Formats: sequence, C-alpha cells, structure tokens
Amino acid sequence: MSGGRVRDGVTKFTSLFIRRPVLTLVLNLLIIVAGLAALQSVEIRELPNVDRPVITVSTTFESASPEAVDRQVTSEVESAVARVPGIVSISSTSRLGNSRVVIEFSSATDLNVAASDVTNAVAAIANRLPDDADEPRIVKADADADAMMRLAVLSPDMRIEDMTDLVDDQIANRIAAVEGVAEVTLTGERERQVYIDIRPDELATRGLTLGDLSNALANASLDVPAGALESATQKLVVRADASLADPASFANVMLDRTTRLSDVANIRFGPDEASSKLRVNGQTGIGLDIVRQAGASTIAISEGVRAAAEELNAGFSNGTRVVVISDEAVFINGSIHEVELTLALAVLIVVAVIYL
Repeated sequence: MSGGRVRDGVTKFTSLFIRRPVLTLVLNLLIIVAGLAALQSVEIRELPNVDRPVITVSTTFESASPEAVDRQVTSEVESAVARVPGIVSISSTSRLGNSRVVIEFSSATDLNVAASDVTNAVAAIANRLPDDADEPRIVKADADADAMMRLAVLSPDMRIEDMTDLVDDQIANRIAAVEGVAEVTLTGERERQVYIDIRPDELATRGLTLGDLSNALANASLDVPAGALESATQKLVVRADASLADPASFANVMLDRTTRLSDVANIRFGPDEASSKLRVNGQTGIGLDIVRQAGASTIAISEGVRAAAEELNAGFSNGTRVVVISDEAVFINGSIHEVELTLALAVLIVVAVIYL
C-alpha cells in the first residue's frame, strides 16, 4: 500500500509539469538564470576557501639581534596594531635582522579596511622605530602562505648581482602590482656589495684602528647597506649612499688628513653571500614566489601575472626573460575543462535518450 501511495504521489507531481508547460518553462528558466548568476559570482579555486583573514607586518632591521628586534621593533608594532578593531589574535616572531607580526581578524572583517587601519597604526609609530630599520611591509596574507605561482628570471650573460638589481627595480614591482597579489618573495638573489679587505700592517703603521675606519665611513653620510669591513678578527657592517657608488669613491674616503682608505685596504664590488640558489634547466636565475591575497582569484592572478611577464619580456633585448616555473591555475583550468566536457557529454546523452 505504501509503495502505491509513493508512486501515485510521484505521478501527480510529474503530471503537474506535463499539464502546465508554461510553469515548467518558467521554472527551468529561473534555474538557468540562477545558475548563470552563480557562475559569475562563485570563486574558482583548486580547494575550498579556508583562508584566514590575516595581515602580516614584516620589518627588516639589518644585523640586529633577536632581542634588539623584539624590543625596538616587534613590541612597538604589536602595541600600535593592538588598537585596530576586529582582531582575534596577534602573534609575532623576532629573528636576526627581521621582525614579523601576524594579525588575524574575525571572519566578518573587511580585509581591505583592516589593512588600511593597520597601515595607519604602523605609520603613527614610524618615528619610534630605529633609524636603521627598513619601512615595515604590510601584506594581506600570512607570510607563511604557500606560493600559488612561481616565476624565474633568467639571463645568459648578466651577472647575478646585475640581475638582482633588475628584478628589484623593475620586475618584482611590476608583478606585485597585479591585482590580487599579496607579496612577491625573491629566491636566489644576490645583492651588490662592497668588500673592504683591510691590510692590518698598513693600518697599524699609520696608527689607525677599525674604529677609525668605521667613523670615517659614517661621516661620509652613509645610509644604505653596502657591505662589511673585515680583518682577521673583526667584521663591521658598512652602509653607503649613492655618493659612494663605485670602488673609486670608497678608495678616496679620508681616514685622517693624509691617509685614504685605499692606503690601508683593497676595495672591490661583488655579490653578497648566497642564502639560496635557483637553477632552471641548469641555468642560474632568480625566483619570484607569488602569494595571493586572501579571497583573490587564482585564475585571475595567473592571467595578470602572465600578461605582465609577456610585457616585461617584450622590453628585454639581451636575452633576459621571465618564465613560469609552476602555476596552480593550470590544474584549476584543467579541472574546469574536464567539468565542461562531462557536462557536454551528459547533455548529449540526455538528448539521445529522450529523442532517439
């Protein structure tokens, strides 16, 4: 009996749509319109959206100890951002020469508004940070987030330090300007550095010390990292501005009334020590790891980055090129293509069953 009632109910339900074709057509059109609207608004991702609304404040304080970084930078930043509304938690890490403060917000928080509030809060305490500390970088993503896309800059003739200058001055900024990109992290880069190899006997003969060298360079209006002073027992960090742009400029720095730096040291430029290395098909290059903003479309970012890379490549004339190493959007586009094929096949089968 119960089975008969179920069949009768199904028959009545289906017969309703058979007797009223206009109603059936309207309902189908509504479903199609709703599906098209969802297609335009639903985010396309490889995995479900589990992004945390996170903002990271990173500050470089060259050569400072973890204790100094924590006391002079991290604590100041934490105190400043603690007043921003919507915060769930604040965590921080202080390492040699680097401070990182990770701020997690509630899921209802607009990350763009929160980023603006954090920027204003950090700007308000900028004068309390050490003079040697770089300007804090504010990123709308977790600094530990995996890169969704990786690029490499390759050149057959360019030296690694020259390639690093090119990436810093042109390529990284252009890629970072793509909508949805939270951060671009470099790997394999080697900054240009000045090496001052001191001759201790010459230094002692003139009655000078490493402290005298350090003071002389400090008095030359030095304001950016330039390398290090090294002897058998000591190493001092050196900073330099644009007025000391080549070895000859350093060589002419006066240590006293009669002694130049070149009299007691050999000066040369070269790349700094490598903290990481990148090779693509045996060729040395510089990598760019692209981290997307929370909620941003992986496919849209990929298209924007590829367009930027093509634009950059068109402007290079010495064989330098930007190549894509990996891209999550490739897998996502492949999955979408498979869904489209499956949908088309399903439609063909349904039509064949109904009309053949």
